[in-house]
Amino acid sequence: MSIRLVVMGQEAFLHFIWKKRLFDPHHLKTTCGKSVEILRTGELNMHAGPDFFNARIKIDGIVWAGNVEIHVHSSDWIRHGHHLDPAFNNVVLHVVREHDCDVTNYLQRRIPVLVLRYPPGLESRYRLLKISDRWLPCGQFMRHIPPPQVRQWLTHLQKERVTDKSGRILKIYQRNGQDWQQTFYRILASGYGLPINSLPFEMTAASIPLEMLMELRESLIDLEAILYGQAGFPGSAGHKSPYLTMLREKHRALAEYVSGEAVPGHLWKFLRLRPASFPTVRISQFASLVHRHFPMLDMVQSCQSVTELEQILRTGASEYWNTHYLFGKSSPGSVKYLGQQASGTLIINTIVPFLSIYGKVQRRKNTLEFVHGILEGMKAESNEIIREWKNYGFTPSSAMESQALIQLRKKYCRQRRCLECQIGALFLESALMER
Repeated sequence: MSIRLVVMGQEAFLHFIWKKRLFDPHHLKTTCGKSVEILRTGELNMHAGPDFFNARIKIDGIVWAGNVEIHVHSSDWIRHGHHLDPAFNNVVLHVVREHDCDVTNYLQRRIPVLVLRYPPGLESRYRLLKISDRWLPCGQFMRHIPPPQVRQWLTHLQKERVTDKSGRILKIYQRNGQDWQQTFYRILASGYGLPINSLPFEMTAASIPLEMLMELRESLIDLEAILYGQAGFPGSAGHKSPYLTMLREKHRALAEYVSGEAVPGHLWKFLRLRPASFPTVRISQFASLVHRHFPMLDMVQSCQSVTELEQILRTGASEYWNTHYLFGKSSPGSVKYLGQQASGTLIINTIVPFLSIYGKVQRRKNTLEFVHGILEGMKAESNEIIREWKNYGFTPSSAMESQALIQLRKKYCRQRRCLECQIGALFLESALMER
């Protein structure tokens, strides 16, 4: 790990101490011996400029309103060039862990320095979290947190996860001329590629205008031809069957009406996928969905239950795929319907985020209530992340909780953002009880 990253981590820790007021507030003095009282720590700044805005600090009996800058060493002020930056002229207090020099701002005014003192147990615990190679650094501690506090944090995480996904959908909506039907088509296609083929699926959909699919929707073979062709299939010329021949011929006839290029074949992934999830099968199932239900946004909105959504999504692949998983390679016979687990994944990761942002933008309260009910009513997902959480004693009771645990793992634990996690904060703050 580079020195710069280490310093950034140490500063983030000091930000945490300052924000949470985990230092001894009594008998504070600047390095010049002036008394200090922290009336308001300020608001953490996530952008360029001082670390905390709008703080209120009483120094030697005088109340100062301004900003606070925090460093590991006071000389970092000079190293970062703050003495040459007018944006730091309104800093009223320089908070450091170690004082090694006095500093001035751009106006040559000397900045009061406060050396931050805090229980050593706090830093010891923080280091344990940062250097831990465990899947869940605070796993042993997390078991003992009162359930109401855990549920509160999980509720926040679930909302955060939906918001993250909805933000991506909103960008697609803006790029598609604020057309909800076109956006839903793109997002749904991407969902059919979960877990590892979302990108090529979305690229395939992006190359075919929704209007064209609507013109072709009465003919399933036409839909398959344009989808497989734009996806870079249907296999080499050496594969022969009436089905493949028809797909090739129809795609040649339809390709002139499509401006987008076919997806490069190397983007499609098959490794470690169950055969039923191969993109070759999923494309046929998606074509069947378009054939039977598109445009389906109004239909999805009118659903009253998860069961209704699952019934819409439960489409089967064409007859050819009853005896194939790949073009030109026979397999034991089985009807290839989109299974319950796959449809559940689509609902949770695609339809729910879409309806969430759609309901918010369109101000449809009933849509937002339906979304909330979906996650509360659906079973928790079963995947590698959830199985690992179960090993630590956390078994989600619904899709809402499983989504929250996935968010916690991906966005906090894996990135070691322990200082931004309520569980990590509680773990660190509990060190104060040991004094």
